[in-house]
Amino acid sequence: MSKQRRFLKRIAAALIAASALGTFTISAYAMTERRLIGYMGDLDGDMLVSAADVYILSEQLLTSNALLDPDLAFRADLNKDQCMDARDLSLLKRVALGGAEPEGIYEEFEVPDPELIPPPILAVNPTLPSVGETNILMFVVDFPDCTRSDSYSAEEILERTFGPEDQNSEAYPMESISAFYQRSSYDRLHMNGSVFLYTAKESIHNYVNQVAYEGTDKLLDEIMYAFDEQIDFQKYDTNRDTIIDTILLALPGEADMDDWWPCSGGYYGGTYFDSVCGGNLCYGGWDLSDRAGFNSTWAHELGHAMGMPDYYRYENYENTPEDDYGRGLSGDAGWITMDDALGDMSAFDKLMYGWYTNDEVHIYTGGTQTFTLQSSQYAPNCLLIPRGDLNGFYSEYFIVEAVTPDKNNYKGFTYRQPFWMFKDSGIRILHCNAEITEGWWGMELKWNNYGRYYDTSNNRQRVLRLVNNFGGFFHVGDVIDSNVNGFAWYDFAGFQTVNPNLRIQIDSLQDGTAVVTVSQT
Repeated sequence: MSKQRRFLKRIAAALIAASALGTFTISAYAMTERRLIGYMGDLDGDMLVSAADVYILSEQLLTSNALLDPDLAFRADLNKDQCMDARDLSLLKRVALGGAEPEGIYEEFEVPDPELIPPPILAVNPTLPSVGETNILMFVVDFPDCTRSDSYSAEEILERTFGPEDQNSEAYPMESISAFYQRSSYDRLHMNGSVFLYTAKESIHNYVNQVAYEGTDKLLDEIMYAFDEQIDFQKYDTNRDTIIDTILLALPGEADMDDWWPCSGGYYGGTYFDSVCGGNLCYGGWDLSDRAGFNSTWAHELGHAMGMPDYYRYENYENTPEDDYGRGLSGDAGWITMDDALGDMSAFDKLMYGWYTNDEVHIYTGGTQTFTLQSSQYAPNCLLIPRGDLNGFYSEYFIVEAVTPDKNNYKGFTYRQPFWMFKDSGIRILHCNAEITEGWWGMELKWNNYGRYYDTSNNRQRVLRLVNNFGGFFHVGDVIDSNVNGFAWYDFAGFQTVNPNLRIQIDSLQDGTAVVTVSQT
């Protein structure tokens, strides 16, 4: 299907959401770390196993008194036979006097949540939270005249869409939506899912949106009423704003793509269930047996539910390889989920979603400064070069990130066939314009493709541009200055003509770690 048709079927991400259901839920877990708290045989608590401990145990065995402290009794039982005797003393002497390695005692400690930057994307009022726990309600829908070609149960679908990470899966890194987002967010977003199967009462064409959104509203109301007695819909309002975070209606892959191309839009029926109402609604047809394609499609649409726009161009582009078929960020460095529904989220997305702490966002403040960046696929970090006041990140700036072909960038899929997106590692520089304004549907990113101020020629301000578009990554020794395509600020007319008077040099890049120097010119 042509990308032009796909663009026309997309609905603005700023719209609010609707509902979804499930047979059971996969939940996230608290982060923990394993810490050394002592050694077997360390009876005086000095974190050493020494002659002093041998003396303590020897004296103990010569008396008939038991060790009253259960921790000391545990540490004295070196052979773990629940009996403290000469065999334990012999083992202790081997360690303390004979140089044998002591056995460590470890304990799991819960790691406190980091102090994350409040998600700037909250300014556009998305209904799906981008940090913490979320519950996605998915209805897999059949119609009397259009049914799925597979026979997956609700439990099987749940495992395929919201299951745990599986690097051995043929669909990796799109083995599940949850696993994709857990990796992309550095474990700061946990998408839990519930899945229910439903067969609609009428033929599929009776639910097409002939007028506004009446068709999808009709379908969703029908489903919600059908499950009203079985489901507590409040469970799917994790931020407690009386709006269900989002609902995903997965239609058969055989659904007419003219009418059911996947998109993220809104529910306007206004019906409340369990005191919550639908808001954002992700819906469309995709073949469930295409696991990677199905999950990448909905990972993209759920990105809209969290507030971010498309980066590809909707109008006025050449549908040719030379124009990259309308992609907004082109070439080897341009693979990004919110552009192609392939590749990891960009550093800009991660910043807007609130997946960084303040310490993880390096900010250039003038003069000559050198920064070390680790691969965005492994470590939460990026470099911001602001034009002026960052204004809470709602401004114009460059973002510099190190990108490697790992994790969510490991490979992409087209028509079920895997391919390598990135030929190598490198440095990506994004030109961001994250101004917020009152738009057609409320607050929105001012320069998104549906924005009321957007120039559909695509030549003026955009939310995101790729510096050196079509040119690929930057590598060791490269210098980025005003001679590089796209390394310029916007002028008053919205064109990239203003010299930033900056110079970025890539000093080193090895094993996913880069050193870059920024200076004024």
